[in-house]
Amino acid sequence: MEKRIRHSNRIKGLLFSQGITGYDPFRRDRRQQLEMLRTGDGRPLPSNMKRQVLREVARMELLIDQIKEVEAECNDMLIEERQSAREVALLSKVVGIRPELAAVLWGEGLFRHFNNRRQVAGYAV
Repeated sequence: MEKRIRHSNRIKGLLFSQGITGYDPFRRDRRQQLEMLRTGDGRPLPSNMKRQVLREVARMELLIDQIKEVEAECNDMLIEERQSAREVALLSKVVGIRPELAAVLWGEGLFRHFNNRRQVAGYAV
């Protein structure tokens, strides 16, 4: 997430240096939108600047695709482990815990049964 935002800010910064504001790199039509941009004084975006922005867009798209792949793999793991799906869904309802983290938490140790606090502390150490 952090890197995706970093690429987005880099794109916006490059365009701002040419007097362009309001460009959203996360839109699906970001490449078509880039073709229509004009600098602050009405000229088309210089070709070298356009190529540089397109390279950043390509990096950001690669990162977005990789994030989607990882999320899909996590969802596949959840489907395979149907017995824990109910518990993972319950953990996902806690504010700040996404389904991926809930699956990791459940898989790492929350599925175990502890008889007392000492066992929990022993496992946590």
